[in-house]
Amino acid sequence: MIKKPLRILLVEDDGSIARIIVIAMRNLGVPYQLDQAYSAEEGLELWDREPYNLVLTDYNLRGMTGTAMIAALRDHGAADLPTVLFTAYDDANVRKEARAVGITHFIAKPFVIEGFVDLVRGLLPINASEIGSPPV
Repeated sequence: MIKKPLRILLVEDDGSIARIIVIAMRNLGVPYQLDQAYSAEEGLELWDREPYNLVLTDYNLRGMTGTAMIAALRDHGAADLPTVLFTAYDDANVRKEARAVGITHFIAKPFVIEGFVDLVRGLLPINASEIGSPPV
């Protein structure tokens, strides 16, 4: 039986940061599909097409914030969805907002990209046989 790869959604409106994350994710070590959105609203549209196994989002986005997007996903039944919020706005109010919507991990920018990939890897199923083989 062929299983689908893990689905990861990256929501980041800074193209340079998004490219760095996309390149670094190649070292994730499990089969995955990474979709990118440039706004929270676009991320919600992608989610509505097919849910994801993990959402990675910046806090400060055009339109709604990353925490508002996660709150909307939680309202759509994604209560146990692993989420990572990264932001340059590391203050008590943002951290409080992140806790209130159930963000799994909060990362302040700048961050070490290898540590980011390790964190993501830790949020995914560790048994590759559960998620299938990499595409040929």
